Amino acid sequence: MKLVEAILAGFILILLAVPGMGFACYQCNSTLDTNCQEIFDHENPNNPVISSQCMMYDAKYCIKVTGLWGGIVGTHRFCSARDLGQQCQDMRFPDHDRLYRACVFTCSSDGCNGASSIFSTLSIIITVAILISVIRVL
Repeated sequence: MKLVEAILAGFILILLAVPGMGFACYQCNSTLDTNCQEIFDHENPNNPVISSQCMMYDAKYCIKVTGLWGGIVGTHRFCSARDLGQQCQDMRFPDHDRLYRACVFTCSSDGCNGASSIFSTLSIIITVAILISVIRVL
């Protein structure tokens, strides 16, 4: 019986680990990639900017930052372990009269597109079903 319990525990750990391993965000920098604009059509198959797996530890959020870098208005998209919130700030520079708006947007779903994680739901359902069947056997 101990072997069955060990196998069951290992299986449950694998199932619960799967959802966190696949968190993905759009990751680009408009100063390096002209396709990384503030607004782009990520449903367009011709757009080379695609959502990719986050390679950082404990990534839970996708971040989009728009602002001014080195005198150039741009956009950065990246993964983060921290929630940077939703905020905008107007900025003026003394050498000219233009008003710039810098913003930070945070979301917590894959690719910031609101898609639900089917793996998370599926893992929970399978885990509960296995636990119920093991309890009935005991």
